[in-house]
Amino acid sequence: MPIFRNPWLQAVLLGAGLFALSLLIRAAANMVVGSFTAGPGAPDAMVAAQDTVSRFAYGFLLAVFLPAVIETPLVVWAVRRARDDAPSLGLAFIIAIIAALAWLLHGMSPGSLGQAAAFAVMAYAAWGWSRRLGRLRAYALPTLSHAVWNSIGLALFMANPS
Repeated sequence: MPIFRNPWLQAVLLGAGLFALSLLIRAAANMVVGSFTAGPGAPDAMVAAQDTVSRFAYGFLLAVFLPAVIETPLVVWAVRRARDDAPSLGLAFIIAIIAALAWLLHGMSPGSLGQAAAFAVMAYAAWGWSRRLGRLRAYALPTLSHAVWNSIGLALFMANPS
């Protein structure tokens, strides 16, 4: 369908898919382990905020904006080092390193395997966009995906009245 050829829509849909993938893997890991596992959570400043506006502002800055603009360019930079026009062993190695680092930085638990898998998918998508659409979109589209992924989590947190 022509609508799915729009890379910006692809990025938004990928972000929703990344959220779903990380959530499903975390839920499965929690069921296997039998309890909640360590992993990313709401920033302390956001949880401590007393009013909704402060909670949202902290959440947007610390849970959506900064992770998207700090983590994602590192992922894109790494996959852009794979110069082949087709998937290769080098690209697979780079994506494996990205997934391992995502797992390490997001809690090193069975639950954070969801983040690792989602970062691997995002890295592969970034590599594909880089090959088809050039450097600028190779950075912008995965950053948008990451922001959408984290925004869904923020929206769910904000919807919780407690």
